[in-house]
Amino acid sequence: MSSYEQSKKPDEFFLITRYFSRRFAYPLALMFQRLGFTANQVTLLGGAAWIASIISILLAGWAFEQHFGHAGWMLILMSTLLWNMGYILDVADGSLARMNKTSSLSGFYLDYYFHLLFQPMFLASIGIFFYIHDHLLIDTVLALLSIGCNWGVSFSAKEHVLCEEVAKGTLRPDRMPEALRYRFFIDSIKTKQGADAKRSPWTKVRFIAEEMFCFPGQFMLLGATVMADMLLAPWTDVFFPCLRIAFRLICVVMIARIPFRLRREFQTLRELEKILNNQGASRS
Repeated sequence: MSSYEQSKKPDEFFLITRYFSRRFAYPLALMFQRLGFTANQVTLLGGAAWIASIISILLAGWAFEQHFGHAGWMLILMSTLLWNMGYILDVADGSLARMNKTSSLSGFYLDYYFHLLFQPMFLASIGIFFYIHDHLLIDTVLALLSIGCNWGVSFSAKEHVLCEEVAKGTLRPDRMPEALRYRFFIDSIKTKQGADAKRSPWTKVRFIAEEMFCFPGQFMLLGATVMADMLLAPWTDVFFPCLRIAFRLICVVMIARIPFRLRREFQTLRELEKILNNQGASRS
């Protein structure tokens, strides 16, 4: 098996990661391997890039508000680079761990920690960026609401319930068929179909369009709108129209998803509860 094949995640489901991010991440993973970096150190680098992007975009908002246009453009372009570099490093750390056979629970925790920390901060910082410039409340409200709208809220609530039941001994994952374990413990984030199984061109287009509203795709979508706004800047006086439209659309979609996520996780746990009750009845 080649080192690239070894670096790939066996259950990859994001097409953006499969076809784009991992191809950029692999050379970095090779470089870090030769430099003697650990996967956790790469995770920290990625997290640092994400945190730096927050500082950069807030400074960009201040620079534009103070009419320092050139500095503002440099800072927001830096933010765009840091958003995507953070995600590429987020992919590279797992690649490095698989290449070095050093995957660990603590590393997995560190990786998810930065996901759950940065995702709400990312959208909130864009809303604050707009507010610093023009003081429109709609972007501030969307920025604040977006904090509680990411998938981590519903998934973490369900995860807490499952972990507590496992700790009490009332739930035994080792006695469950693999398909059920996957459904109840992982499938909340729509991992039913791996990236390699999405073969038809229409299927790929549809899933990539959906992924643009998910965690990794948001970086590419909003980064592309920043580039579009840069091209439009000589022709319009409107402040970042493409970025603003994309930001509002993503926030509205995420807010609209809340009741559906809540319902899905609630029904999933009710289904698991019925299975456990039936198993208890059959043993008695």
